[in-house]
Amino acid sequence: MKHITINEYGQFIGITSERLTIKEDGKLIAEYPLNRIKTITIARKGVSLSSNIILQCAMRGIKLFVLDPITHTMACISGGQLHAVSKVRQRQFEFLQSQQTPLLARQFIVGKLKNQRVILNYFTKYLRKKNNYKADICKLAAEQIKDSVYKLERLNIANYSDWRQVILGYEGSSAARYWRTLYEVNLLPECFQGRVGRGARDPINAALNYGYSILSSYIWHCLINSGLEIYQGVLHTQRSGKPSLVLDVMEVYRAWVVDRDVIKLANRLGKAGELTPKLKKELVVSIHKTFASHYQYKGKKVKLEVILQRQIYRLSGCFSGAKNYKPYIFKW
Repeated sequence: MKHITINEYGQFIGITSERLTIKEDGKLIAEYPLNRIKTITIARKGVSLSSNIILQCAMRGIKLFVLDPITHTMACISGGQLHAVSKVRQRQFEFLQSQQTPLLARQFIVGKLKNQRVILNYFTKYLRKKNNYKADICKLAAEQIKDSVYKLERLNIANYSDWRQVILGYEGSSAARYWRTLYEVNLLPECFQGRVGRGARDPINAALNYGYSILSSYIWHCLINSGLEIYQGVLHTQRSGKPSLVLDVMEVYRAWVVDRDVIKLANRLGKAGELTPKLKKELVVSIHKTFASHYQYKGKKVKLEVILQRQIYRLSGCFSGAKNYKPYIFKW
């Protein structure tokens, strides 16, 4: 099953004989059997589509995502073939009124920090072949993040009235160290002056934001499959139009799925001075490839896409009290 991403201005997507077709300037550039498609993501303004594609997606259970990485706007069109049942969401809402909420919220950030540490250790191996000094800087930052995780895990977080701010404080300080270190050891170019979200103009932040938007479509897809309410988050608070639970789950996967690939493209992004269509396409292909790759999970080699879905089912089980949720940590 394929995840299709359309990211070129002026392209048109439609249906011809049970196949998704993508055209540019009236010429057919790609086509895919509808029965082999899992999601379609439109990740660029100026893409047009036939109403037939919307109906076919709804009938076949194909999720259709429309993203704007610049404004962080996201929409999803899905049909009635969903697994949502009222009890799943009811248990989710009840859980979020309990004393277990801060403990689960902490797990998302513990997962994020541990995977940021994995990235630092991953690139330490690369740096060790070229520059021991830079490798040592990277290794030190990884150990400092490990120390932050140790402290966060041992906090009696449920006793804090401002537990969200406490957790986000640990996340913020570790994130600052993580990005600063990647810059100091020249894994990120001069144009990167720190992490910027909405409205970023430098190519590194633009690539990160674009990559995160693609990642969010995978997570949204899996959350819909599990029947959970995406707008009811654990750590991220409710705000109109904000898919808070998507943002919660994303924290664990950002570093390995997106940051790692952007770092690999960093020199070319710096030289180009912008996120060019070619580099954008390469980033999308890399993210899809990462999700199609096999990783160790409970004693077996499993596609990351399957791991993500299983982890979200475990999250659903956590809301009902049937399972414990532990974030997935990558191996370096």
